[in-house]
Amino acid sequence: MNIAYDLRYATDHFPGIGTHARALAAALLEREGVSSVTFLWNPRELNTRFDLRPLRDHVRSRWLEIDVPALAPGTAHGTGRVLSKLGVDAFLSPFWLRPEGTNLPCVLTLHDVLPLSLPSLSPWPRRFAFSWAMGRAAGAAAVITSSRFSRSEILRLTRIPVERLHVVPLGVAASSVPPVRPQGVPDGPFALVVAAHRPHKGLETLAAVWRDFARSAPLALVSAGPIAQGQSPLVQRPGADAATHALGRVTSAELEWLYGHATLVLVPSRYEGFGLPLLEAALRGAPVIASDIPPLRETGDGVARFVPLDDTAAWGRAIHELAADGAARASMRSSGITRAAGYNDARCAERVEEVLHFTLAEARA
Repeated sequence: MNIAYDLRYATDHFPGIGTHARALAAALLEREGVSSVTFLWNPRELNTRFDLRPLRDHVRSRWLEIDVPALAPGTAHGTGRVLSKLGVDAFLSPFWLRPEGTNLPCVLTLHDVLPLSLPSLSPWPRRFAFSWAMGRAAGAAAVITSSRFSRSEILRLTRIPVERLHVVPLGVAASSVPPVRPQGVPDGPFALVVAAHRPHKGLETLAAVWRDFARSAPLALVSAGPIAQGQSPLVQRPGADAATHALGRVTSAELEWLYGHATLVLVPSRYEGFGLPLLEAALRGAPVIASDIPPLRETGDGVARFVPLDDTAAWGRAIHELAADGAARASMRSSGITRAAGYNDARCAERVEEVLHFTLAEARA
């Protein structure tokens, strides 16, 4: 099987999707059923996070640089024009945009339908564009999603056929780069939240918790993730107590250090399709406190301590209790590592390959 793979999403602009896009690409190259992978890459995209040379130099890899952006009004048409000339068996994307003007079987990835599930959190132009894209995605040969929760939401809110929708959980893996301490990390113990500053990530909840803590905070709070328009509820204000520290975007080596040194990792999300930071933290032995929402329960039940959504008093109690309970944290480390080990990139690639083979068999029938 020879496939084209859209690597343009392994960039700084797509934090979680980019991590998955890079990891799945590497794992697919090791699958015996995949003869070759043609990687579509746009050298204009900003990538400071991933070393793509192992992908480009792999014996089964074909590297194709194209002047088509990853997400723009002309992306679907431009991508389809490129695909029509490649002579591959199928197109696989770690994103949800279906190319136009190609007869290739297209397998897309749709982690969540946030703009449709929580429309109040998305401006109407984004909702409109996303709805249009979902209409086109319904014509894809197959769509992959990462959780049973997302599958139910996709079936409820889109026209994607049930027989073409496949659940493939994401993989997690420890970084191979040596950890590096980021600038701006306070001395002493800290809690960590890994999230971009977006409304559904729940950072406002943690900001309120630490305001309530005032000078009695059991831990400093460190956030890692892109900060939109330079604003974050965790950025220190003049005169405020220096208990919260918004680092902004960090490198893979810095994130590895943060996971390895955090007393607790916090996942206060209001909505997720999968919740990758929960398993990334668990794999590294970091105890996790998370919002009690279905997708996080699905991946972290029996591992994380769950707190009612947006309940700042409950969050404060859970943080105080777990920060003081070394035995509970040690137990969570053990169970978390065991649970996270079941979510690996090799298993994810195996399932994706099965979806590709099934899709090709359907196309030939």
